[in-house]
Parts: sequence; structure tokens; C-alpha cells
Amino acid sequence: MATKHITDSYPKVKKPSKEQKCVKDQLPSTSYQHQPVIDLTDDLKILKNFDLTLEYGPCTGITRLERWERAHKHGLNPPNEVKDILLKNKDSEEYTLCLWRDYEI
Repeated sequence: MATKHITDSYPKVKKPSKEQKCVKDQLPSTSYQHQPVIDLTDDLKILKNFDLTLEYGPCTGITRLERWERAHKHGLNPPNEVKDILLKNKDSEEYTLCLWRDYEI
């Protein structure tokens, strides 16, 4: 009886030869599609950092301002800069809702 190996169920893939690798290197860089780079403003970077700081408690299910006020109430000293940014941009969901706003709780 023949012994089965785990590799028997997967197709064998040939590695590219040196010539094939050279052809790939010669392709113009415009043929590759790059994902666009999202440039966050400094304010959004600060808010993202606030969301990722576990010291101020969970951030899902409440707005960033509610989280800031809760942390302040409990003496956790959240950055005043965060509150200033939130009050300045209180009409924008991008600023008021936490980083995890698109995910279900």
C-alpha cells in the first residue's frame, strides 16, 4: 500500500526560471496598480491615537467626545487637544465617531 503525503493533495508549482524573473523586473512600474495612499491630517492622527489608547476605556458605541468626557470624569486626564479638535469639528462624523465606527459591536 502506497504512503500518502500531505503534499500529494496539492498541485506542484514550478518556480520561475531566472529568465522569467528578469522579464518581470523589466516591466514598467506603471503596469502595477498601487493602492492610493491616504494622507491623514494631523488632527485625525491625534484622534486615531486617542482611539487606540486603552487607558481611556472602550471607544465603541459612544462618540469620541463622550469618551473624552467619561475619561475626564474618572480622572484619567485625556488630552485637552482632543477635546478642542472634537469641538471644532463637531458636525463631521469622521471626527466625532471612533475609529471602529464601520464595524458592528
